[in-house]
Amino acid sequence: MEIKLIFKALTLFDVCEDWVMQRLGIYGASVVAVVATAAQPAWAQVVQVTGVEVRAVDQGIEVVLQAAGGTLATATPTRDQNVFTVDMNNAQLQLPGGQPFERAKPLAGISNISVTQLGESTLRIAITGETQAPNVKIVQSDRGLVLAVTPGSAVEEEEEEVTVVGTRRRTLRSETPATVEVKTEEEIRREQPLARTIAENLQTLPGISLNRLGLVTTNLNIRGLTGERIGLLVDGLRVPNRQFGPPFGNYDPFRIERIEVLKGPASSIYGADAFGGVVSLTTTSPRPDRPFRVRTNLFGGGYGEFVANGEVQGPNFIVGASTRRGGDARDGNGNRIPLGTTYEIFDVYAAGRADISPIERLEVRFDRYRQNDVDLPGFASDPTSVFQITAARNVFQNNDNYSLAYINEGVPGGTNFSVRTSYQQFKDQTNLNNLLSIPGRVVNRGPFLPPLVIPPLQIPGFSSSNFLTETVSVSAQGNTPIGSAILTYGYDFSRDSNASQDLVTNLSGPLTTRTFNGIFLQSSYTVVPPLTLAGGIRFDTFDSTSNRSRDRNDSAVTFNAGAIYRITNEFAVRGNFAQGFRPPTLLTLFGSNIDGSFFAPTRGPIVSNPNLEPERANNFDLGLNYSSGSFRGGVTYFRNDISNFLGFTAIRSRPTAAGFASFQTANKRVILQGVEVTAAYLFSPQWALEGNLTYFDSRDTSGVPLQQLEVLPTTALVRLRYDDGRFSGFLQSRIFGGQGTVLLANNVLGKGSPAATVFDFQVGYRFTPGAQVTLSIENMFNADYVFPTVNLSAPGIRSLIGLRIDF
Repeated sequence: MEIKLIFKALTLFDVCEDWVMQRLGIYGASVVAVVATAAQPAWAQVVQVTGVEVRAVDQGIEVVLQAAGGTLATATPTRDQNVFTVDMNNAQLQLPGGQPFERAKPLAGISNISVTQLGESTLRIAITGETQAPNVKIVQSDRGLVLAVTPGSAVEEEEEEVTVVGTRRRTLRSETPATVEVKTEEEIRREQPLARTIAENLQTLPGISLNRLGLVTTNLNIRGLTGERIGLLVDGLRVPNRQFGPPFGNYDPFRIERIEVLKGPASSIYGADAFGGVVSLTTTSPRPDRPFRVRTNLFGGGYGEFVANGEVQGPNFIVGASTRRGGDARDGNGNRIPLGTTYEIFDVYAAGRADISPIERLEVRFDRYRQNDVDLPGFASDPTSVFQITAARNVFQNNDNYSLAYINEGVPGGTNFSVRTSYQQFKDQTNLNNLLSIPGRVVNRGPFLPPLVIPPLQIPGFSSSNFLTETVSVSAQGNTPIGSAILTYGYDFSRDSNASQDLVTNLSGPLTTRTFNGIFLQSSYTVVPPLTLAGGIRFDTFDSTSNRSRDRNDSAVTFNAGAIYRITNEFAVRGNFAQGFRPPTLLTLFGSNIDGSFFAPTRGPIVSNPNLEPERANNFDLGLNYSSGSFRGGVTYFRNDISNFLGFTAIRSRPTAAGFASFQTANKRVILQGVEVTAAYLFSPQWALEGNLTYFDSRDTSGVPLQQLEVLPTTALVRLRYDDGRFSGFLQSRIFGGQGTVLLANNVLGKGSPAATVFDFQVGYRFTPGAQVTLSIENMFNADYVFPTVNLSAPGIRSLIGLRIDF
């Protein structure tokens, strides 16, 4: 019998393999073939659930599923808004009367419990909280499957949280050796409208700062690494790095269900984009059990800011749109921020799902993003420079994204795998007005002629350029249990093509292409219950070509290894070593202009260098975490040694198509290290105090001062939160230390961003569980400060009023 079952399972996987090969092409199909021929266990025996019992206990309630004829195998639970859901793929509900189970208001804070049959052998338990998802622990006992349920609280049970970004598969956070940060949908909603972009949602996390080009255009600085060194994943697919980093501003927090951040090099997991860390976004996902509803979010306020979001959800589909605009902001002294801060954004997106079988599905997504007339104050020049940028504007930015995914969740205890493919196109136009100032001088013409006085001269200039990036990518991955270990393996392919055109001279820059190929292997293994080991290895090739006959090929093997040891139920110590590898970007190698130069915000014109060496990093993380009852906290030390760091070296100023350049890209050696401390205390179910602090130290081992973007100041956050189900709010203080002496624009040594303390306040009232009005006050004491690491003036006090309704 078992042999027949195995033969049927393998036959089904062969059919899946043929189907995927016909539809997803050779890259995905080749990997699916490897996965599909892996040894598959027999299909699990279907278990009858003959009774459901709900009983009160000291800490809450227990839900007991009485099983006959076997053990119920649970899938990984999910938390969506205020609902906790877990599926069993080997179960049938056989209650007296043949009806599903439902219990309303079994406990204060819990509004409903339901047990329903989804398919022939799939059973779902859904537990709905009144304002937030409940805390649930699942254990097997002689009574059956037991779910211990308590109402959700202001401090989430972090140790039981499931994450993906640290290992590329669903893993308990307490079993992930690397440093991972998470923003849940509840936290993202709580921080709106104070946090209006993904980057602003993340700036309150330890070790993360923002490098701003404006109020929308922003890059993350993770432990001193920024720009193209930070990877961005959206629904599991790589978003290409553009000129100065991933487009974090292209994704509205309204449509994000979860944000995960992996801090430190992760090239052995995700490839070159993950040299400094990875941000993974999960957008609103189509599901067959989603009821039909409409979500809306409106807010507006100071400096002409207005945002409108709308989304229609239903079984297996999502359709949404958003618009956002803002006017010129003023700093704490009431002065208009140089070059302005206006912007206008439109976004339309859709996602659909088709279930092929109880364990197989297709997901298709579409996203069109348009950004108009965005001023870029981060392009402002040093006022002492002879070459000034007097106006900078992103005339438009278009981003089209089409993706298709095949997902096979497998049977409990067996292999699951997925194949994802996408096409992405980014196109934008940037205009710069500049002014070249030639100082006046006096020419002595000898004893018989009067001196010749040459007055100062100012020569205005203008440039306008189009940039186009097209990316095709395929990612295939499988997860196979081997004893108590889980093997994660797969293949990533991506091809980026960049082109630019000077609209003034009608000259085209170099046409450049980079092809990524990577294969990876990750695993984790519980040696004994207190000790878990994890590690992985990856091989990558990078082929860079240019129509200027400048080709190069790079390849690398990187690995990671880590361990977590639980000293007690409350204390855990973890350690992780990870390598980073990153070839030079197309921009730093070949430039974007006809003469091989390019323009960088806050840096000015830069000369590229085709002889750059790839960056390499060795990173160590050591952490201690504590979690017990109403308190949790942790401390992490990190050290990142980077050889061939891609930075800039000073050169004699010379004219280029981008202006007068005083820098050329060059390799350096850099050490980045620091300590992160986090803590959260729950005074009561309504009140919580939380905070974090990051001390950072960085240096160039050659003794050359680091550039401003490479120096992360000491940062801290203190936040007091309240939520009783009706009223909610928080008061927070963001604290930034001074940067000290750094290398500023135009090769000038000077003081970086100064120390600052900023207070924010937000309060909300829920009319119903689906309707809330919010008042936010940003920079409530009108502090006059600049954004850290960029010396860009930050807005002064402003108020925002928001309304969120779920129909």
